[in-house]
Amino acid sequence: MQTFVLPSNDVVGQRWEVTAVRPLLRYLLNLDPLPPHLCQEPAAFAAWLIRHGLGPLAHRVCRTECPQLAAALQTDLYAAVAQNELHLANLDAITTQFRGNLPLVLLKGIALGESVYGGVMYRPMSDLDLWVPASYLPQAMALMVQAGFRQDGKEKRPPELQLLSDGEIRFYQPQWVQNLVELHLAPFSGWWGKHTAAIETEAMWQRLEPLPTRPDMQQLAAEDAVIHFAVHTAVNHQFDLHLIRSLVDIALTAQKRGVDWQVVAERAQRWRVATAVYTVLTLLHQLIGLPELEPALHALRPSWLHRWLFRRILAPEKAINGFALPHPLLRFPLLLLLVDRPRDIAKMVFRTLWPEKAWLEARYGGRVSHWGHLWGMFQRGDV
Repeated sequence: MQTFVLPSNDVVGQRWEVTAVRPLLRYLLNLDPLPPHLCQEPAAFAAWLIRHGLGPLAHRVCRTECPQLAAALQTDLYAAVAQNELHLANLDAITTQFRGNLPLVLLKGIALGESVYGGVMYRPMSDLDLWVPASYLPQAMALMVQAGFRQDGKEKRPPELQLLSDGEIRFYQPQWVQNLVELHLAPFSGWWGKHTAAIETEAMWQRLEPLPTRPDMQQLAAEDAVIHFAVHTAVNHQFDLHLIRSLVDIALTAQKRGVDWQVVAERAQRWRVATAVYTVLTLLHQLIGLPELEPALHALRPSWLHRWLFRRILAPEKAINGFALPHPLLRFPLLLLLVDRPRDIAKMVFRTLWPEKAWLEARYGGRVSHWGHLWGMFQRGDV
């Protein structure tokens, strides 16, 4: 059987069979019993789990049956607890300001930790994500300032540009610069979605559900959350940031909240994100195995050419070893591969090279023409 190197900070050169990962992931999800080899190489397995952001969850699951592995993961658990305590402190400060003024809708890591991970401490997160529609944004920004936060901005991502793309406005506590709070104008953000998808954002808002542990806060409906996680993984991160943990996020959502996969397939097709969702759910089925996914995958599957390309670009063995594009310039072709309709591919290429005037104004403040934008792209070597 073919083996693959599993990169690790602790076990250099350790080689693993791809089939070793599937039993581990299924064990973390309580789908299979403890793999017999798991406790025999705790340092190696711990390094892999930590690398993929699954150390705290694995510590919770294995602490009784495999204390050796739990011990190797303990430091990672403590680090996640400390980091997430800062996020929770930020959430408490925001809740105090928003209560009675604005709805509080949690996205991504914080919502997952509260609803399906069995506690926020078991789901590491780099920032705190909230959904604040544009109609609420001025009031929300004022309340954030009242809570002691400051706005964070980047020259390439000015607030005016974020508003056009349903992006996010970032805030931070001055004493905790690394702990960002992102106010998302919509769950699906960015120009890929603007040019190629047809997300029904208002319908998503109407389907919001209260968090079981915090009924004064809300989260996406389960099917909307699955599509959101899949598109975010494929489009926003191009599969290179905690891909395996994203698969576990989706599997836990289905397990703990219940997901109608037929609804997921129909909604993804209607929203024109079927290819992105198919790619992520295919990896989920290959690495974890959920038989109930198969009808949805059949409904979502793109052309044979897309399937052939993705089998080579994003094989399961690449995912478990940390997928990364060999060159940044390949990011744009990958994004084009994820588009459902050929005419939307053409639209995305055209608008990337020749954006709307409103985009130029928001990005450059009226200082750069279309030709200047093209020249800047050529000089930087990016898109």
